[in-house]
Amino acid sequence: MKRILMTLLLVLMLLPLYSFDFFAEQASRTFSFGLESGFGLYLDKQFQQQTDLSFIGEYNEERYRALASLSYDSASNSLEAGELSLSLFFGQHSLKAGVFTHPWGSASVSHVVDVLQGRDLRRGLVDDLEKMKRPTFLVLFTTYGDAGSLELVAKPGFTPSYLPTEGRYSLVPTAFSTASFTEMDTHALSAYEVGSRYRISKGKLDAGLLYFNGHYPDPGFSITSLAPLSINLLYTRYQLFGLESSLFFEPFTLAFEGGFFLSEDSKGTDSALFNNKMAYLAELSYTHPTTSAFLALAYQGRYVFDFSTNSSDIDFLASYDGKAYENTLIFVVEQPLLQQTLTIRGALTYQMESEGYALLLGLSYALQDNLQVFGKATFYGALGDKSSLYKSWDENDGCTVGMQAWF
Repeated sequence: MKRILMTLLLVLMLLPLYSFDFFAEQASRTFSFGLESGFGLYLDKQFQQQTDLSFIGEYNEERYRALASLSYDSASNSLEAGELSLSLFFGQHSLKAGVFTHPWGSASVSHVVDVLQGRDLRRGLVDDLEKMKRPTFLVLFTTYGDAGSLELVAKPGFTPSYLPTEGRYSLVPTAFSTASFTEMDTHALSAYEVGSRYRISKGKLDAGLLYFNGHYPDPGFSITSLAPLSINLLYTRYQLFGLESSLFFEPFTLAFEGGFFLSEDSKGTDSALFNNKMAYLAELSYTHPTTSAFLALAYQGRYVFDFSTNSSDIDFLASYDGKAYENTLIFVVEQPLLQQTLTIRGALTYQMESEGYALLLGLSYALQDNLQVFGKATFYGALGDKSSLYKSWDENDGCTVGMQAWF
């Protein structure tokens, strides 16, 4: 209820922007409504039904832009804000503030330096990276030059990842199912986050340097009491020194992302905090110039320094098969057909150390410009017996059919 009231309050604050023209230039207002409804079955024969309603209101003027995007989820009976923002434009500069997501990174299918928002795993893995992000409050200042741009980001607090604690996508170990949890105040001023990104473009090369001082969106933990079991969730502060780049040689694109995460627990002595780590990603993608068919193959890796094999250490618990490193392959294909009215999609993730995989398939057909029907299928599992997120979700295989409409 508190979240719904805050959302409505922010909407009311933005409504005057839709009623008055503060400047003399021509302004535009657009409103749209969306409906997505679907049903299907999981592998264990549990029926699923989902209906999402969305509203987007946008006000554009030469010097500013206001955007309100709200969605209602029938399954959780919740109203959430996808974006509530105000942008100001002056010369070669812009200032944007509000609740929204902002991407960092140059790849298409995955990222290792996209650190400004946490993940939302309430529906497992989905085929849209933006739908797996949690909007958070940001103040973003951008200035543009002849061949590049500079972004400065400030956050008075942060929104952690949404990690389900119940239901079929629960990530809570069985041993902790009856535990009580306490969590640090992630919206206190002491939980501030700041960062910057400088991007340059020269010919067919785009590159960016990144710095971020913030928190891992996934928590570590410490046990404060055994009887009854009580757990304190902690978020590790770190500094990211990163790089992103894209090299275009049509119809191919080669992208690279890499970063060093310097943890507040730089010596790796606190089992409740994440250690220093390196993360890296390379992606080769192909876009057909006439059909817009898209294929991409990405390799993503990570190495944790001062890795501990202690079973209660958070780095060990977050690892695959108890290794200090991880290697993951991702393959994505999208093929439009019938004059782009029919689209076939597929994505396969394979995690080498755990031998776990996730396969996402999708098909959509546009009946009209604002109406389409779709079918989706998701499969989780592992080629062996090693435990992993993919293995624990192997009963979540399912298929869904539905429709989407915009007004």
